[in-house]
Amino acid sequence: MKEKSNLINIFKDKGYFKVENFFSKDFIDELNIEIQNANNVEKYYDKNNKLRRIEKLYNKGEYLNDLNNQILRYIKGLFKKEFVIFKDKFNAKPKGGEGFLAHYDGIFYFEKKDGSRHRGWHKYSNFFLNVLVALDSCNDENGTLEVAKADFLKFDELIKNTENNGTPFLKKEYAEKLNFEKVNLKPGDLLFFSHLCPHKSDKNKSDNDRRILYYTYAESKNSNIYLEYFNDKNDSVSNKGGAL
Repeated sequence: MKEKSNLINIFKDKGYFKVENFFSKDFIDELNIEIQNANNVEKYYDKNNKLRRIEKLYNKGEYLNDLNNQILRYIKGLFKKEFVIFKDKFNAKPKGGEGFLAHYDGIFYFEKKDGSRHRGWHKYSNFFLNVLVALDSCNDENGTLEVAKADFLKFDELIKNTENNGTPFLKKEYAEKLNFEKVNLKPGDLLFFSHLCPHKSDKNKSDNDRRILYYTYAESKNSNIYLEYFNDKNDSVSNKGGAL
């Protein structure tokens, strides 16, 4: 693995970095079995009734628990910060599955049923780290993630780059100015990136699913953030496009 000091410098410059072969093929195979058999999770299907996403997954098996704990130990040691898991999902991206437009994660306003208005993810923390775990090869053909350098700005500045309509999508004219890097991954590779990195993806044009785990960690000592997030998601009246 790359030297940790080098990775921190890369992160400070770009907001993202890749670590190859973080998990072994055998570990990834066991993960795929646990994901397929997981109970008490939330599953989402596309218009063709193909599995698109699973949430509330990170602690639903021995290998899933181990994955989360290994990532937590790694990022705490790397960033010298306290992190807790904030949200989690498995994304299948089936054959023909659509990509998504350029956006930040968590930069939007949402309103709760009590009328209160909140600054997206910044309601919970100001520092979030996304960790993408490749379960399949991720490449140009199947719509791998495309990432641009992070905008290390405060919420009030970041929101100006978005449509500011309850979604985190960037204004088209702003997104067109950015240089996106397509990050190719092999099973077991990890991509770490700030929620302030604009990112997008294309359709899956291959004949197979493109499976990933996509976990987000918040700098915090509040272990209840995960539950608070899902409670707010259920209580939101203005959140569009599943942005929250």
